[in-house]
Amino acid sequence: MGWEYGIKVANVKGIKVLMDRLAEALPGIDGYQMQREEDGFSLLQNDPDWPEALQVSVEEARNIEGLTDDEPYIYCLFHIGGEDAVKWREGMYRVLEEEERAAEWFEL
Repeated sequence: MGWEYGIKVANVKGIKVLMDRLAEALPGIDGYQMQREEDGFSLLQNDPDWPEALQVSVEEARNIEGLTDDEPYIYCLFHIGGEDAVKWREGMYRVLEEEERAAEWFEL
């Protein structure tokens, strides 16, 4: 279950700025809270059996087509689908269209 995406970052030095912009782009939706982490952020829902609805973190590539091993990229895992997840994905995609730091959004 879930959608997995990666974001290849053109300017690795700007990856933290891009992460902040992605977090800010998520529309506020009742029932979810953002949890910031050292390497990214998560959106949590009020479900003790499955609290994480979305995880976004900086990872190092391993056997990913189009990336060199150890190249940093942004990993996005949507644990839920539906209307909320579509809104989050669209908000993040808009940031990538505006940002020079992101080279491409790809499905894993």
